[in-house]
Formats: sequence, structure tokens, C-alpha cells
Amino acid sequence: MKKSFFLFCLAPLFLFSQKWNDRASSGDGLVGISLGFLLEGQTKYPTPYYGPQRTGLYNDGAYHLTLDIYYNKFILGIQFAEEFLYLEQFAQGAVWKPRGFNESFSSLTRSYWINLGYNVLHNFNVKLGVGLRTGPHKQFIHRGSTAADVALGFDYTDPNSPYNTRPSLNTFKEFDYALSITYPIRVYGKFGLVPELGYNVKHGGFLTGLSVIY
Repeated sequence: MKKSFFLFCLAPLFLFSQKWNDRASSGDGLVGISLGFLLEGQTKYPTPYYGPQRTGLYNDGAYHLTLDIYYNKFILGIQFAEEFLYLEQFAQGAVWKPRGFNESFSSLTRSYWINLGYNVLHNFNVKLGVGLRTGPHKQFIHRGSTAADVALGFDYTDPNSPYNTRPSLNTFKEFDYALSITYPIRVYGKFGLVPELGYNVKHGGFLTGLSVIY
């Protein structure tokens, strides 16, 4: 009885989702446009780890803003991320520098992504992305935070410290790659929600979030 009731409750969800899938496989062109928000938690750190204190999954992470265009079975998207990751950079004898880079910057890197996706099965879509990460940048949020505020145990005012004085460590640049899945769900009329799960390769970024599609 409980199983029948559970299936009865889920039936509208699968019915609405199938309508999105029918549009995607019909060859009619534009299926929808989505705007979304993702949270990222860093899971991959160097070994041995000498960085700031970690207190949880989202102690180091990022937030992402996404724009995806669903066209027939394909997805074309762009993505912007403001990041508070733990990063290491080496120069001239493996000098490393945690997070914030120099002066008043608290972390901060940004990344810009291009994503391509495909409707692989029913209403499931797979997206592959490539992103360019650069820094430091003044953040949009928590603009008053200093490097010392987010990197516990490191003195960014010490002139004798190599990570405060070495010019080669004042900037950061790298490419990263991502894989994610999405599942559009029709909610009301032509509006729907798109849950998304993903993973960024370089620093083990676990991505979760939601988009609104029309």
C-alpha cells in the first residue's frame, strides 16, 4: 500500500519531466533557457596539508552563476564562479602560498566556464565544461575580509615571509574541467526547475544547485 501511494505521488513529476524530454527529442529547436545558482565545496587537498584550518566541506569553496540554452538534444552554457578555494602555487624552490595571495585580497580567484551538454537518456542531461581560473580579484561579497581573516594561522603582514614578498606568487592562473548532470522538471506552465550535480576536476569541487528554466 505504501509503495503504491509513493508511486502515485511521483507520477505527476515523471509526467511533467517526460514533457520536457518530448520537446528535447522532437527536433523542434529551442527547448528552454535556464538561469541557475550552484554551490561548490572543495574536497581535494595536497598531501601533506599545511594550510589554514578546515572546518567542513564548504570551508573552502565557491558559488557559480549559470546560463544554459537547451536546444533540441544539446545544451550550450556559460558560467561564472567567485571562488574561496585553497590553492598552492610554486616558484623557485617550491615556495607555496595559501589562499588569498597578497595584501587585502581574501582568496580570491574567479573562473569563467563554457559548457556543452547532451540529452543522453529520457530527461537526464550530461554537461562537460572547461574553465579558466585567475586571481587575485576583489570579491563581490565579504569585501571587507582580509587574507588573514580567511587563512587562519598565516601572517600576511610579515615582510620576511616569502608568500608576502615573492612577486612570482602574486597572481594565479590555471584551466579546470567539470562534469555534471541535470534533470529538468516542469513545475507550472512553461516554467520548470533543473537540479544539478557536478564535479570540478582540479580541486575536487563538489557542485550542487538549482536552475529555473523557461
